[in-house]
Amino acid sequence: MAETSFSKPSDTETLNYIQEIRQMMHGFGDSSEPLFESAKIIEEVVLQQMKTIVRRACEIADRRAVSKKSNVINGEDLLFLLRKDKVKLQRIVKYLELKELGTSAQKILTNDVPQNVTDTEQIDNIKKMPFQTFLDEIDNTGELLENPSSVDDVKRRRCIRADIVTRSMDEIHYMKFAKARRVSFANKNRHKFSDWICLDGDVTLSKQAYTILSYLAYETVAQIVDLAFLVRQDQSKMQGDAIDRQRYNYVNLFTYKPRKNFVMKSLTPSEITEALRRYWSPQLDMTGPFNRWSMRRPHLKLLAC
Repeated sequence: MAETSFSKPSDTETLNYIQEIRQMMHGFGDSSEPLFESAKIIEEVVLQQMKTIVRRACEIADRRAVSKKSNVINGEDLLFLLRKDKVKLQRIVKYLELKELGTSAQKILTNDVPQNVTDTEQIDNIKKMPFQTFLDEIDNTGELLENPSSVDDVKRRRCIRADIVTRSMDEIHYMKFAKARRVSFANKNRHKFSDWICLDGDVTLSKQAYTILSYLAYETVAQIVDLAFLVRQDQSKMQGDAIDRQRYNYVNLFTYKPRKNFVMKSLTPSEITEALRRYWSPQLDMTGPFNRWSMRRPHLKLLAC
């Protein structure tokens, strides 16, 4: 079977992430050729969410500067937004730790290291990450980084979905899927991301802030795809059957057998729109539909934070 492409229509804007988002959607379990219309909806949501996150980070940076308005957003300003969600905070901490470990390992491999230097000594020479000190300062109760080795249920479900998707793939499609899994917003061209979210001329992202913000954009895409699959799952259930609802919520990797020649149906714009409607529905908010805060604009409820 010929390899499908992620080519985008010629009438699209030059500065966008639709092509990358389509690849991300495939990496998160969508079909090998996600719909352009679906990716366009996700791109609009991600863009609005990133602008909201930057605006909130600017407010935090101003409070941090105290005496004057700050025009530089640091990584700590973005991490502060995640302080109320321990799971998401631990997830991004693990990502930053792995990224720092990879950078340190690359330096060790490229430099001439004496053979009598042990691994322990090399690890001790790795400096403590700046964000770790910041988290220790704001974590007065010790709950933010409590049990960091606990299972991340969201990540586990994503891994299960990826495993199920790949079981029916041939080598060519698996290589395409593996390539899609590596696509992110953290490309080498940082100016594209900054221009895309239209940062004001007075606002500057530090290198660490750019890494964290691009990760939050990636997580926003993942969250939307997760919610869209939940909508599709609900549509295939027997309404009112609690036992069937529980059965569909669990997949046994040892007994699951994918159907031969199975083709994943692309996520549709209606499924994505319904997923976002449910997420932003005031009726599903803890505050309830009659609370005055439920009248806020929907995009202010962040997906990645």
